[in-house]
Amino acid sequence: LKSAAGRLRDLSLRGFVVDAELAMGCAPSSNIDEGEIDPNARSLGQWTGAMEDVPIEPPADMGVVGNCLICLPEEAVRVYGIVPNIDDKGDSKKRLWFGRVWQLQALALRRYRRDVLSKSKPLTQEEKRRIDEALQDPAKRALADKMQRMWKGAVQRRTSSLRSVLTPVAYHPTAMAGTVLFMHGSGGMTYNNVRYARTLAGMGFLVIAPDSMAGGEHRRRDLAGIIKPSDPTPYWGDLGLYTSDAQGELTYSTQAEAVVKEPEKWRQLYEKVFAHRSAEMHWILGRLPQQMRVRGVFIMGQSEGAMSVARFDDRRYGAMIRGRIISAFSVEYCYFTPTREAATFGGCPEVATLNLIGDADQFFGPIDSVALTVCKQKHVGGWGADNFTGNAFKEMKRKKLRRGLVCVMEGAKHDPSETHDNFLRDVLRAFLASPSDCHRIYEYFRQDPYLYSKCTIQEEDREGGGIRQLMKVGQMDLPSETPYTRELVIRSGGYHKGQKLQATRGHALHKLIEAHTGNFPKGTDVV
Repeated sequence: LKSAAGRLRDLSLRGFVVDAELAMGCAPSSNIDEGEIDPNARSLGQWTGAMEDVPIEPPADMGVVGNCLICLPEEAVRVYGIVPNIDDKGDSKKRLWFGRVWQLQALALRRYRRDVLSKSKPLTQEEKRRIDEALQDPAKRALADKMQRMWKGAVQRRTSSLRSVLTPVAYHPTAMAGTVLFMHGSGGMTYNNVRYARTLAGMGFLVIAPDSMAGGEHRRRDLAGIIKPSDPTPYWGDLGLYTSDAQGELTYSTQAEAVVKEPEKWRQLYEKVFAHRSAEMHWILGRLPQQMRVRGVFIMGQSEGAMSVARFDDRRYGAMIRGRIISAFSVEYCYFTPTREAATFGGCPEVATLNLIGDADQFFGPIDSVALTVCKQKHVGGWGADNFTGNAFKEMKRKKLRRGLVCVMEGAKHDPSETHDNFLRDVLRAFLASPSDCHRIYEYFRQDPYLYSKCTIQEEDREGGGIRQLMKVGQMDLPSETPYTRELVIRSGGYHKGQKLQATRGHALHKLIEAHTGNFPKGTDVV
């Protein structure tokens, strides 16, 4: 009976559990040719050999986790052994990967079936006979059925968790610099939301972006096919992840006139949106591999996602939250925050916070924005702060965040990358390297005369402990389309205060770097 039960367990495992086990890339230890898997990486699921394409046909029910978008940095792409399908700005070749969790799960399962199941020995006639005999006993059959139900439950739990699919990189010492949980804006993962993901992955961070548009009950868009390695992936265009407009009760496009006309309707809408996005964050953060949690996670959002990150109560996660980044939201009492109590930071004040916003933001800026317009119409249904500033510094001071930096970019709109893309890379790189030192970023920039000349500390607050800064960032001399590496080279060519950065500076160094890294498109000169 023990022998038969052991074989039944093996069959249950192969029929149900391995779909989840191998969906996370973990390599079972039995019946594997030692020449196919790195023996030092067996427990990590690190597959070696030729890179291969991920599957393109989605399963029937992908769920919240399966529909999550993932942007893998270059080293993580190699760990998974998959063909990169996307590049960062200025790259001469694709080196990142952008897709959905279900694709990684399906890839691991395909590999398992090919490399393990196909080489497993089939049951012998004697083994089949002994199993059949054992199952004639009702008690033994009931026990076997119970065991299979337990394995099925294990499958369901594991496939609904990111612990499985991210195990290969979570336990790899160099697969990533860290993890960023990114919350997209009200339109989904489009335009600068994807640009942020590419920027972060280009810096070595693994980006997890739950997609609230992926077939949810309250808000949805039809999904396009996956990105193939041969597909064009323009940095300044939309990747086309959706094929329809958004539908559902949580779909909106804010107009000041509409908000003032039906204030209660919009208050309730925005509160439901926050509850929905907050639940997404809790779901993901509660289902990460242990080593990802040990190393910590940054939470970042754009627009609606930024509002969600700002209000999110992250206190239950303690030191796991390394920092929060709020882009294109001012964290003030305005139309996007139904009550005064909602218009603040909802998480731990010890978490270092970076606020990125333009002074020309059409929705939350201090000049002719939707938020300011609604604030000025309190007599007819509007609401908002009397002293609306268009940035989070006032609220950082009120809540006495231990470390906070607000960057207000001159001339930048709701998508700050259009005018300040390379500055965003500068400040994100500095913040992610040492979030608790964000108050010293201006000092760090002193080593780059051009960058330093564009920044001014307008106010610093130390009352009640901690350090919070408001930094004004001027307009950039070079267009945002300039590849980041190229701009760094141009800056190094020599800069003097009061002069405009010249695009032809650093020409010789640019050519040298191009020759050694191949990071610039061939046949091109400095912008």
